[in-house]
Amino acid sequence: MGINGCQIHGDSYSGYDKLGLFVGTAINAQLKDKIFAELGFYFSQKGAQRNEIPKNNDYRSYKVNLNYIDMPVSFYYKLNNYYAVMAGPSIAYLVSSSEYINRVNMSAYSRFNKFELGLNIGLSRKLKNNWFAEIRCSNSISPVRNYGLSATGIYYPNPVARFFNKGLYNNILSIFVTYIIDTKKARGN
Repeated sequence: MGINGCQIHGDSYSGYDKLGLFVGTAINAQLKDKIFAELGFYFSQKGAQRNEIPKNNDYRSYKVNLNYIDMPVSFYYKLNNYYAVMAGPSIAYLVSSSEYINRVNMSAYSRFNKFELGLNIGLSRKLKNNWFAEIRCSNSISPVRNYGLSATGIYYPNPVARFFNKGLYNNILSIFVTYIIDTKKARGN
């Protein structure tokens, strides 16, 4: 269980200003002495948020809520008895979405892609017994909203920019705590 710090690359705002839940379960298996594989099944809230700044007479606001079922495949390499690094791909299914621009509900006009492909990297630390803390960075490699003036309001006249800017992408920092149930110990092996 943990939290996501969220932003959307390409929305013209920056900063991990939207918080979201990151909860679920995973199964893992030891592949080699220091290498583990893990398949996760998570509910993950992503999106972006930009609040008004009335003291600066700035009343622009933006909020995107994206709720996903996220399935990462993670590979962990144990550095020592306490730390491990991880990397791996993920696929996520968009369960629901909403978008507000300047407090106006634009959800009926929002078209977010139902599937998201992503890459994850992270660092895990053993806390005590079977408790672990992890920090993970997740980035979309497929756009969550496709490129185009009607979809993003952004048009790149340069063909090179159009090639690399296909749309909007999730950019997430997750911090979470896990408890690992060791079935070998539970069976007495």
